[in-house]
Amino acid sequence: MRAPCRTGRALILLALPALALATITFENRWHWYIADTGRSAAQLPDGGYVTSGGTHVASGSFGVVLVRTDSLGDTLSVRHIFGLDADGGLSCRVADSGYAVLAESAGRIFVRGFGPADDSLWNYQSTWGGPVSTIIPTSDGGCLVAGRIPDTAFDMGAIKLAADGQEEWARWYDEPRMYDSWAHGAAQTRDGGFVLCGIANDYVANYMRLARLRPNGDSAWTRTYHGPVAPMLKAVTETQDSGFLAAGSEIDTLQSLDALYLLRTDSVGALLWTRQIAVPGAATRATAMQPTSDSGYIIAGTIDWGDSARAWLVKLDSNADTVWTSVLPGTGMEQAASVRQTADGGYVVAGTSDSAGGSVLLVKTDSLGFILMTGLTGHSFNVHRSSFTVSPNPCHSSTTISYSSSLLSPPSSLSLYDVTGKLVLSELRVTSCELRVTGLAAGVYLVKLDYAGGSATRKLVVE
Repeated sequence: MRAPCRTGRALILLALPALALATITFENRWHWYIADTGRSAAQLPDGGYVTSGGTHVASGSFGVVLVRTDSLGDTLSVRHIFGLDADGGLSCRVADSGYAVLAESAGRIFVRGFGPADDSLWNYQSTWGGPVSTIIPTSDGGCLVAGRIPDTAFDMGAIKLAADGQEEWARWYDEPRMYDSWAHGAAQTRDGGFVLCGIANDYVANYMRLARLRPNGDSAWTRTYHGPVAPMLKAVTETQDSGFLAAGSEIDTLQSLDALYLLRTDSVGALLWTRQIAVPGAATRATAMQPTSDSGYIIAGTIDWGDSARAWLVKLDSNADTVWTSVLPGTGMEQAASVRQTADGGYVVAGTSDSAGGSVLLVKTDSLGFILMTGLTGHSFNVHRSSFTVSPNPCHSSTTISYSSSLLSPPSSLSLYDVTGKLVLSELRVTSCELRVTGLAAGVYLVKLDYAGGSATRKLVVE
């Protein structure tokens, strides 16, 4: 097997004395062949992670890559499956601590199940084709695959697989007024059924669509929604009141850029409200969403300034109001495709970086979406919190930024960013300084320290 070229790696342990715990954050970028794409990530029962994606091996040759790491993000195993169609690599957890990986093979839907030791347990291949966009775990240890199934029907469709890979049912959901409909996201509901979200088209306009399924795959109802320009729904989840929240993007006509879009319905799909989360001068998109332990939601996607882009997290409360946003550090063009909350309350994100021509991106953040120490040079760091401090924090008019470490080179610069990634102050070339925040709007900021070999960030709250 070809050895990977790791284009980025970072790690820090943040001590939390009151809880006697530690929050681990890291970022990894892996590259093997012509181009690699990250699609999914999940935490395993042992505290480690599995991430998956697609790989472009050679001209006309594609496959799937699976990476296992320990809880610190260090690579334990890398496995490739070759001879598949392009754009594969979605995965999800299944029964007995295993996981299933979704792809297409010779135009047919292909799913392979793995055990906890990365051993292949079963294969599934459909008798008909259809592009697929999502795979989710089901409460009985199996999984649900959804997309445009079958490809001859041009309808939303889904396949339910049991824990042993056997097909339990396959359904597609016709919308008579539409000629083309595609499921891009799915979620299981508390009654054992499912909800699909995606797009539809009637030759004249584009629509958003939800389809509610019973546990046996029969249709309970379907709804289409019109209004946004170039709408796209990529993820959906059930809300506490048995309604539904879907996330995606639309065109913000004021900027002529994509804007993150939210759609909220009641339990039968009647529209309650829609919202837009836009950032001036940047396109924003949602690609994944999951409920969180505090009854809120975490969204992963992209913030794109045109000449650069970053993976982006948005935390919502139970009413879908924004709590915080976080721009993940990186270089070039990067985007998130998957997000899951982890056992320590943080988040694991999978996506793609354009480094080395295309690399799998795996990021572990803390509970506020921060990576507390970052570096993109291929080195690993373990930096104590005392080596880079911001105090007082929160602050009202000023705070002192201090840096001292015998292990690292002196800093080259200090910069201050707001939570959208906008640079507020830069070029603070000193090891200790008083930062005056008078005139800054109240909120959360990032103080970034760049030095030879990497960078580190600290959160600053201005009251």
